[in-house]
Amino acid sequence: LSIHPGALGIRGHIKLSVLISLLVLEAVSQAASTPEEEVSFLKLRLHFMKNQYKQLCNKYSSLANTCSAPGTPMFFCTPTCVLHLLLDGHFSLFSFGDHCFHIDMDKSNWHDSENKCKENGGHLAILTTREQHEAVEKESRRLGVFYKFFWIGLTDSENEGQWKWVDNSTLTNPFWNRINSEPDNNLSGAPEGEDCAVIDSHSQTWSDTSCDFLYPRVCQMDATPLV
Repeated sequence: LSIHPGALGIRGHIKLSVLISLLVLEAVSQAASTPEEEVSFLKLRLHFMKNQYKQLCNKYSSLANTCSAPGTPMFFCTPTCVLHLLLDGHFSLFSFGDHCFHIDMDKSNWHDSENKCKENGGHLAILTTREQHEAVEKESRRLGVFYKFFWIGLTDSENEGQWKWVDNSTLTNPFWNRINSEPDNNLSGAPEGEDCAVIDSHSQTWSDTSCDFLYPRVCQMDATPLV
């Protein structure tokens, strides 16, 4: 089969490359019979997906330059990070700006949650803008989950009242639930006080609570720039 490159156009090239990728991936998936081969297949699939995304980003940048409009930087959640989450059975990975976020419905205490985020190459989420909160809320509603409280990477466990993020940066733009007078370090729920923060994804506000309570979590990872 011979196809003249100029006869396809941009849209045709994209469709053809996607079709070829799907055919190759289907052939590889049929041949995979062991866990090691399945992992290799997943890596290959992620490689193809990344290349397809790169092509789309390059086309976008080219069109933006043609229209004399500045192109927006594109970012990609790294294959290693995505592979770990796929193998764990988690699929709520989404990107926002130059970060990747992952809502994990596995319930753990704050410290275990931070460690589990680290295992996937990240940390509990550092939410500093309203736009990030809106992205988390949108994803949690898309999942249709019952729980709306999630651990984030904020704690004052070292010094009461001095809230810091997990990267040791000081809190400068708080989103506490002021209607409920948060943070209140309520001793009735836990004798040691409330030293860790959760986000109410439905109201995009925070509350302090005991670090030993069990909640789902929002993890955050760096994204890789593509263009």
